[in-house]
Amino acid sequence: MAGIEALANRIRERAEAEAEAIRAEALAEREKILAKAQARAGKEREAILNRAQTVAAEKKRRIIATAEMEARQEQLKAKEEMIDKAFDLALAKLRDLPAAEYQALLLPLVVAAAETGNEEFIVAAADRERLGPDFLARVNQQLVKEGKVGNLTYAQETRPLEGGFILRSGGVDNNYSFELILKLSRDELEQEVAAILFPAS
Repeated sequence: MAGIEALANRIRERAEAEAEAIRAEALAEREKILAKAQARAGKEREAILNRAQTVAAEKKRRIIATAEMEARQEQLKAKEEMIDKAFDLALAKLRDLPAAEYQALLLPLVVAAAETGNEEFIVAAADRERLGPDFLARVNQQLVKEGKVGNLTYAQETRPLEGGFILRSGGVDNNYSFELILKLSRDELEQEVAAILFPAS
């Protein structure tokens, strides 16, 4: 009986020792797995942070680029509006010249535009009053001096022109209104106007 107990004790002791060894090995394996998992998690965390920083930097760059582009567009729009105003002001100043200055400006333009000297002269109603009948008499005198027929006459109709005139010949209207002249000259004048308005640009 004592021998059986001694054997049982030895088996128990050996089993406990083996269980302890297995537990120690399991704990060591668990620590290794945890260490690997923590290292992997650390690397993944760092990669995620790096990606987030890259994405944030790219987003910031895009936001800045968009803001700069919008600012340039707004600046361009403001410049275009100022140029438009400059042309509108030029048209208003031409249209509102005192009668003597207006006639002095118009006379050489009409003489140069008349091909035969037999054309009909069309202007705005207000300009017809401002120019008066003497204006065409002077134009016709100048046309004769240049070897053309001096027979320009006011047309019965008037037009809502912003200054300038129309010459009608054989049913064809040639438009020399200031509005049209400025519109047609705008492309070549715009750079000069911009240089005057924005010298530093």
